[in-house]
Amino acid sequence: MRKNIVVVLLIVVLILSLSSCASNDKKAEVLKVGMELKWPPFEMTNTDGKAEGISVVIAEELGKYLGKEVEVVDLAFGSLIPALETKKIDIIIGSMGITEERKKKIAFSEPYMYFKLISAVNKNSGIKTIDDLFSKEGVRFVAPKGFSSLELARQKANNPKILAFDDKATASLELANGNADVFIVDAVSAVSVARTYPDKIEVIYEPADVSPIGMGMRQEDTELKAKVDEFISKMEELGVNDKIRKEYDDILKEKVGKGYEFYLNEK
Repeated sequence: MRKNIVVVLLIVVLILSLSSCASNDKKAEVLKVGMELKWPPFEMTNTDGKAEGISVVIAEELGKYLGKEVEVVDLAFGSLIPALETKKIDIIIGSMGITEERKKKIAFSEPYMYFKLISAVNKNSGIKTIDDLFSKEGVRFVAPKGFSSLELARQKANNPKILAFDDKATASLELANGNADVFIVDAVSAVSVARTYPDKIEVIYEPADVSPIGMGMRQEDTELKAKVDEFISKMEELGVNDKIRKEYDDILKEKVGKGYEFYLNEK
């Protein structure tokens, strides 16, 4: 009788162990991708609230390449790196510029896009050119927290005033209201802000900077980084770029006047 009880207990322990392993394996098959779904056509939601955009296509194709299911985690841009560090997400694919400051905290993939940062300026600021932007003293630069354009202003501008907010909408409103002079941001966003406030904001198309865009990972995740870099090097070969061209070229041309190719080249 006692022997039968021991056998039953062993079977129960084995079942629980196998169940736990299966659960862990299933968990390991999910790649949690962090991005802020407020930056169309790169990161956004459709009318059903589902994540879509260029970054979502890239994330899903990366998931296929890795053999993992992709879960998009919508987070404020400034929360992406903390979420990665605390393991709430596995990777950032959210139009994040590669900077030396960020590289102190996380590892970046090779660049997979290049964003030309242009300027949305308040019409009353007196700023008409890039030279004005960086030579004029005390220019008020605005952007969401963590944006690389704020660091650019600190490095290149003449005694700048830095205004950081939680999101793009607030930063844009501050610019429109005259509480800031310039919002250096990607071309889609700059044009969108100017169209939202046409009487108050205009665009300087000359790039203030070119920002290489990379996928962010924890520094210890070297195996994942190697696989991600491999995927990026094969995006053309795998048809990922062609898929994006077909889905988003017309949208980009309407919004910026440039197609996806504009973002694939550093110059």
